[in-house]
Amino acid sequence: MLRKKAIPMLLLSLCFLLASACFSVQASANGIHQDSPPKQVLLIYDSLSLETRKEGNVEAIQRLLAAFSVQVTLTSFDRYEAGTLKKYDYLIAVRNAQDLPELPAVFDRDFAAYSGHYLHVGQHVPDQAAQALELQEEPGGRDTARLTLGQFSQSPMIVEQLPYIVRYAGKAYGSWSSGSRSKPSPYGVANGRYGYVPYLEKGNLSELGLSYLLQDWLASDGQSQYYAVFKDIYPFSDLGLLKRLADQLYESGIPFIASIQPVLSNFDYPAMQRYMETLKYVQSRNGSLVVNAPFVASTISQNITTLKDEMSSFIDVLAEHGIAPLGIGAEMYWTYDEHYTARGMSFFDSIVMFPNERVMYRAPTDTAKTFATSFYTVESGKLEAYGEAARSGEPLPMNTALVFRFPQDEQQLKETVATLQSDWRTFGDYKNTAHAVRTDKHDIRSSRGILQINGRTLVLNTTMESVDSNHTYIQEGPKSLDTLFTVQNNIFIVLIITTLMIFGGFLIVGYRLYKRKYIHPERKL
Repeated sequence: MLRKKAIPMLLLSLCFLLASACFSVQASANGIHQDSPPKQVLLIYDSLSLETRKEGNVEAIQRLLAAFSVQVTLTSFDRYEAGTLKKYDYLIAVRNAQDLPELPAVFDRDFAAYSGHYLHVGQHVPDQAAQALELQEEPGGRDTARLTLGQFSQSPMIVEQLPYIVRYAGKAYGSWSSGSRSKPSPYGVANGRYGYVPYLEKGNLSELGLSYLLQDWLASDGQSQYYAVFKDIYPFSDLGLLKRLADQLYESGIPFIASIQPVLSNFDYPAMQRYMETLKYVQSRNGSLVVNAPFVASTISQNITTLKDEMSSFIDVLAEHGIAPLGIGAEMYWTYDEHYTARGMSFFDSIVMFPNERVMYRAPTDTAKTFATSFYTVESGKLEAYGEAARSGEPLPMNTALVFRFPQDEQQLKETVATLQSDWRTFGDYKNTAHAVRTDKHDIRSSRGILQINGRTLVLNTTMESVDSNHTYIQEGPKSLDTLFTVQNNIFIVLIITTLMIFGGFLIVGYRLYKRKYIHPERKL
């Protein structure tokens, strides 16, 4: 009897499992992200160390955290409010200032009761973390050191106020070595929920080194890859050169990403049509497209009401031409601005994040917008500066995009393609990952190399339609009193011609009288 009841229950369970599996597969195919909410990280600092070697290290941490798709809230110890730590399971404290050992009492009270993950960067390690790490250090001054992190190494590096770790518990990451010391010292250490990095600078190997510790500290288990990204692609760029670049990379089996500059108006111009046809061709040659953030010239004259409509219109025009953009390329400060995130980035769930070059905030905020997929970007050739051992091809802990400037001539094109062809890395295909771009009119998705617009799979082909260059760039408006002015002009023309004829007649008569009077005077006798 029990066996008869068990069989239907077993069949029902199997049906439920099959249905769940089908839904999961369908969701994956549609690019629906099933991930849990992003981890919340509070990044707090005592000083930005402007005009010192440590300037910019807080920004470097922000970029690294974004590449792990966590949500970051940035603040300083001076602005800390009581009870804030309770909202975060992850805390990173950056202590750049040697002369500021004491922290606000309100933070000390909250930190004493804090039970989340804690990562310390810099000086003045709190007792709670030092005990958990069983930390023992020797102070250091200005020194010339060599930093080694797995496949990478950099030497010489000028470091200031670098404390050398001589005893610790847990796992060590990398090593500092110096002629002034007999033994190398760990770059950083981690034990359980605690982590510690004594020294960090922006722009050198110590910045990348932090990513290895962050991977374990954040318990990030996702697989990472290298990607090739081309930026500075405009409608007025050499589109023939872009087409040849796509052909040569396709023939070499190298997928790539093109960060294209948006066009916010004049979609019917022949130049825009040629731009669309070229982008469609690039897409068919294993090139993925992301829309670069519009150039911000000024936050004073910028019309804050138009950005959302302009971005939406450009995405819609792309979709109507069979082009599927899969994300946005933007400088990091865009993600910390309420205006730009709400009106310019809300369409995308993926970003290729570039370092800040010219910060132009409109409505800055402390909490960054998060994306399901985010890339850490490195200028091409940067990693090669960290030694020949880096040619092993092992990817960094986070998805990393090598950024290439779009070639300006045939010689640069040849050099760029040759660099990629001889590269030791394996580049990932961006569209193999799930991405979604949504406007009111279009739903654009990618998954496993398939592009879809509004649920319909795109058929990629290399056919390019010719574009007629004849175009009236300034349309003539309606004319009033056109007939009256035409008649008036005709009357004036007749009067002028008549006047000229009469005047010509007088000249002829006068000439004859003059000739008779002075040339033949004898006729008067």
